[in-house]
Amino acid sequence: MMLRIIHGKLKPGTWNSYERAYKESMKKAGKIPGLKGRWLAHAVDDPDAGYTMSLWENEAAMRTYESGDILQKTILPQLKPFFSGDYATTRCEVRFAEEFD
Repeated sequence: MMLRIIHGKLKPGTWNSYERAYKESMKKAGKIPGLKGRWLAHAVDDPDAGYTMSLWENEAAMRTYESGDILQKTILPQLKPFFSGDYATTRCEVRFAEEFD
């Protein structure tokens, strides 16, 4: 499995609008092949920063998504207007996982 983590800073005061746009764009995207889960997290110590994390079956599915139309034409056009320019993507191979109730 692969974990894709994005850290980004938004233009000041736009978090609530960004969160609404994020949720709307995820609905429009629909079911994405290989995507096992996704999370949006708002930074506690910075009201204009946050993270998205997505869990993928494998690297091929993640890379297909990254270069595909769903991300490039459906999701990013709705979200880019909120970004301040500080944006970083990290891709990780999951080596251990444990779940708790």
